Amino acid sequence: MAWLREWLCVLLLVSVAVQGQDEAAADAEGEVAGAEGEVAGAEGEAAEGKSAEDGDEEAWTYVEFLKSEVSEKVEVILQKTLYEAREKKGFTVLEETVTKTLEQVMEIRESLLKRIKDIRKGDVQIDTEQNIKQEQMLSEFRMEIMTILLKLVDKDAATIDKLKEISKDLLRFKMSISNEVMRMLMLPQATTRTVTTQTGDCSECDVLKEISTKIENLVVCADKEEGEDAQDAEIVQEPEGNEAGAGQVCMPPAMYAMDLIGVNELIDNEIEGLYTSLITTTEEDTRLKQFEKLKDFKSLRETIDEMITKLMSETDDEKLKKLVKRSLGRVNTEQKTKLKDCQAQCGPGGCESCAADVLYDAIAKMNDYKTFFNNTDDEEAKKEFVRTDMIKYINDNNNEAREILIKKATEGAIDECEQEKSDIYKMTKAPMWMLVNTTIFSGVDELEVMVDAMITQLEELLKQYCGSDEVAPGPVDGDDGPNCEWEEYEQTKEYLIKVDEIIQESLFKAKDDSAQMTALLGFVDIQGLYDKRVKKLFEDELVCPDEVKMIKKEYMSQLNKCMAEFMNGKLKFSEMSRLQRISCTKELRNAMESRMGKLLQFELEKSLNEIET
Repeated sequence: MAWLREWLCVLLLVSVAVQGQDEAAADAEGEVAGAEGEVAGAEGEAAEGKSAEDGDEEAWTYVEFLKSEVSEKVEVILQKTLYEAREKKGFTVLEETVTKTLEQVMEIRESLLKRIKDIRKGDVQIDTEQNIKQEQMLSEFRMEIMTILLKLVDKDAATIDKLKEISKDLLRFKMSISNEVMRMLMLPQATTRTVTTQTGDCSECDVLKEISTKIENLVVCADKEEGEDAQDAEIVQEPEGNEAGAGQVCMPPAMYAMDLIGVNELIDNEIEGLYTSLITTTEEDTRLKQFEKLKDFKSLRETIDEMITKLMSETDDEKLKKLVKRSLGRVNTEQKTKLKDCQAQCGPGGCESCAADVLYDAIAKMNDYKTFFNNTDDEEAKKEFVRTDMIKYINDNNNEAREILIKKATEGAIDECEQEKSDIYKMTKAPMWMLVNTTIFSGVDELEVMVDAMITQLEELLKQYCGSDEVAPGPVDGDDGPNCEWEEYEQTKEYLIKVDEIIQESLFKAKDDSAQMTALLGFVDIQGLYDKRVKKLFEDELVCPDEVKMIKKEYMSQLNKCMAEFMNGKLKFSEMSRLQRISCTKELRNAMESRMGKLLQFELEKSLNEIET
């Protein structure tokens, strides 16, 4: 019955159609209803005999997600938003229907993106043995939803013909979801087999990580002084979960060869898995990659074999240590590089840097923009889509960065993960505003080039955080507009009030060190006011560029100096003189007052000129 209503929705929306189309729709309805019936039957069976074993857990939670977060939401669009549109009256019915549908489709897209992100972060349990390719399929659904979104933002979307087309796309998308649910329900029961398959996900890095950890541990242990060694020799069992860092668990030098034999066993297992994989793989690119891996592992095994032979023929502890340091140092460096390269390619789940989560999200966004560009010819729609989405994204990042700053100010310190996120937000903020700027002042060709450049830059940063070295950001520009001077004057007055509050309550009459914290939190509030204003100016298509320059180049740089000074852990606030406490904030205040004077003078002259004319 549900499917009958969905198809009625399409037919009613397009009642302009010829009678022959009704017959085709009826045929299609029969096919769809049949498929839906099969899915419903399979779902019923699965619900009755659903196993709670771990092997089925991922597939079942995935099915529940698809039903509740995707399929049911598509039904609401088809059965309520589109179907009930006919009951509404007025000239704006089509526009309202498109707007509502757009919001609902965006919600589905957000659900898919969140699920993909959770999988990459490891928040969703993945069964590597069953390998249901959940992330891959969700990415495909995300692309389908993007295609529907493109049609909804088209300037001609609010027409009967376009809504008919969008309805059919939504029905096709719902069928794709139903087919995926069916695929999950038809999966064989999970078994206890443990064959290693090269899946292209982060599990491929696990063996490299284990090998790298063992070799690094040997090198660090061999580098230890004799006194340290004696203490570690008593600890012979490894702690669970690789909790100990390199060199914390050291075997006596005479046992180094045994550790390397363990490494060779890992390599042998991996070589065996690669041979099995090569027999079954037919795709040429995959085979070439596997051959390369096979060569690397064989070469490493030969090196380790030679090392074991040398260690077995030596008995002196000092010579054993020298052998390990000299021969395994280079191997250790090579393995670390390979591990980092592997982790950088397989998603945030493999990279241990918290910055990677932010970077993967940003790269996914840029790829969404590229998809959008390929699927629409409307140049204004392309620019508008990137501009609004990017401003929202920057704003979300600003809020997270502010939370981290507040924590640093109140608690005195933040952990390594938060520091990495804070750094990456700072690094990416300016280039992202440049992208917004491009949507205002440049053509679509420049915008597409800019998006490609952003992807390249983000991928470079990703390599560094998941493995290598270091990069930097970039500037912003502007043009002229309406009554910018007066608006800027009013805004600057707000900042000045906040600065005066900080000076009066925290700096002028500081009773103890807690005033330092109060001042810092005040600075964070001012930074929030700046970010909010810059966001608004860009949303208004940067009609007041001078104000943006002033905020970014003058006020923000001075505010950052003051925050850095007050965050200095060695600073004894109560021991500082009033002049020392106020000097940095005073410079910020002076810059604002000077600017306000110039703006007011300009406005007064303009007003007087208008009276004369």
